[in-house]
Amino acid sequence: MEFILSGANPAFANSIRRAAMREAPVMAIDEVEFKTNESAMYDEVLAHRLALTPLRTPLKGYVLPSECSCRDGRCSKCSVSLTLKCEGPATATSGDLKSTDEEVTPVSSSVPIIKLEKGQRLELTAIARLGLGREHAKWQPGIVAYKYIPIFKVDGKACDGCGACVKACPQGIISLVKEKPKISDPVQCILCKACSEACPPKAITIGSDATKFVFRIESTGALPPEQILFKAMATLEDKCKEFGKLVKKLKG
Repeated sequence: MEFILSGANPAFANSIRRAAMREAPVMAIDEVEFKTNESAMYDEVLAHRLALTPLRTPLKGYVLPSECSCRDGRCSKCSVSLTLKCEGPATATSGDLKSTDEEVTPVSSSVPIIKLEKGQRLELTAIARLGLGREHAKWQPGIVAYKYIPIFKVDGKACDGCGACVKACPQGIISLVKEKPKISDPVQCILCKACSEACPPKAITIGSDATKFVFRIESTGALPPEQILFKAMATLEDKCKEFGKLVKKLKG
């Protein structure tokens, strides 16, 4: 997902980025019970692989373990069980995980877990729970990044219309219009400044607008990218309200 945020500042843009990566709850395997593991890998390594396998997360139906009334974090309100049973020769994959909830399943069925040789067996039960990216990377819903909107300026006196910038641009977004360079899509500019380096001094100046940002959200598949953004904004709104209440208490 890509969108443009305007009329903001770097602090606010970074707040959205951090909230999207740290505050959007998603499902991930949090606990693994091994019944049989005759593979070449230790239980801990397999558990780590399973934990980093993205799981589809329903928007409703589950709560964080810290908000659940159960004591062990294994009730149907805060957890999902996934079982795996495989015998070699075979490669156990995420597709072999059988979930008690058809809405909480691996995003991809082809994530390799372990290769089993002939006669080797693997049987386990995994417990998936909601969590936040600030607690562990396995609960991070995706990668969120932003950059400033580039500003492309041409000095008519210094520019001789040689076209060197057109050839130098790795994105291919510069063209000559009436013998003067023009950028067709500023959003695609990667701020490499290859165009300004290829031209005469001061012919082209590449700057940035500190009030406009290009955001990119790449989801793991656990949540749609727009839902990651909505949950981040809701979290920021709640924190701002809470901050306001605390400030009022200090004034009182």
